[in-house]
Amino acid sequence: MAYIELGEIEKAKNLIDNLHRYALEVENKELIASADAQRAMLFRAQNKWEESIEHFEKSLQQFEAIGARRWNVYWFAKMVLCEYARVYLERDQEGTEKKLTTSLTKHWKYSRKLVSRKKSKE
Repeated sequence: MAYIELGEIEKAKNLIDNLHRYALEVENKELIASADAQRAMLFRAQNKWEESIEHFEKSLQQFEAIGARRWNVYWFAKMVLCEYARVYLERDQEGTEKKLTTSLTKHWKYSRKLVSRKKSKE
């Protein structure tokens, strides 16, 4: 993700490709979903909006299938929903505000849930 933010697209692409190959090899569904989310972030950085949205949707479905909302709330909210919202923010087309609001509202709800869990453990 650091390479994506720094604009080092080829380095990011190579790492994501390696992660995806490894995830498929060991059949780790969480890693596969993470690789798809990171690929979506890469496409976002390249302004490839449709590809980014497609991979975010795929990643969201994969995370939902493994129940990430329940056991990996932070990653799911911060690194998937918030990054997904960036696609709509940066693309800035008609209807963006509604999509962005929906995504950020989900992020806020999951973040609150995470904070509540931490407080209850203290």
